[in-house]
Amino acid sequence: MKGISQEDKNPSNVVHYAGCQAAVVLHERFLSTEQIADGLGVEMERLAPDDCCGGVEDPPNFFSGIVAPLRIIDLAGEHQLVTSCLSCLANLRGAFNRMEQNPETRRRAIFSMQVVGYEAPESTSARHLLDLLAEQNLAQLIDTRKTTDLDDFPVALYYGCRKAELAAGTAAELELSLEQAGAQIVPFPDAESCCGAPKGYGNGLPGGKGQEVLKKAAQTGAQAVVTVCGMCQANLEKQQTDLLVIPFLQLMAVSLGMADPKVWLKKFDSVEGG
Repeated sequence: MKGISQEDKNPSNVVHYAGCQAAVVLHERFLSTEQIADGLGVEMERLAPDDCCGGVEDPPNFFSGIVAPLRIIDLAGEHQLVTSCLSCLANLRGAFNRMEQNPETRRRAIFSMQVVGYEAPESTSARHLLDLLAEQNLAQLIDTRKTTDLDDFPVALYYGCRKAELAAGTAAELELSLEQAGAQIVPFPDAESCCGAPKGYGNGLPGGKGQEVLKKAAQTGAQAVVTVCGMCQANLEKQQTDLLVIPFLQLMAVSLGMADPKVWLKKFDSVEGG
């Protein structure tokens, strides 16, 4: 196994895989995600910060769809693996399930991973970071520790098409957390529609469905689209829009006094989006 060494073992036994969009395109947000989680009591070791799980390859080949995501799982070893990207999470779980369900896929995966120095994992604990926080009563933490009220700041909470990857009670906890922070969650019928990534994220493409998602969000009266997926965040943030597109935890950081609202509650242009 290629897991983190015992001497470097994190007390919380959690490793964080942010995915290539957060680590490369959205580097500031990637770093702040870890800092905010630490402030909420979840200490994490950073895992494979520049590596892609293969989810941006469309259509996927055997390496991007099987080997690359299984490598991330193997790197985590016996540690709790969390990711802040629903697209990454779907790819990690999907690769493992396809290997489990198909003996030929397992045979090829074992051989291919051995060639590059890894082992096909026997299990996976991959889950979303927000699932872990939701289990620790995130809404109550926000309510008791907030220092800045969001003053009915209108937001459209956008899950994207991978919402089913979240644990059953997480969505309700996230919505309650936003309310405790003082945000106003506007009804958004397209909260689970697809943003078009990764096709919408590719060079030379017109943005996939991202512009349509933002257009409909603007029609609700929202001033911000709050995301829970790194791929969605990267795809929406690069679009031309007057809306703020901000990850869920960054908005919570404003409420907790960990981030200056004058900086974080304004449109943020990523390297590729700006």
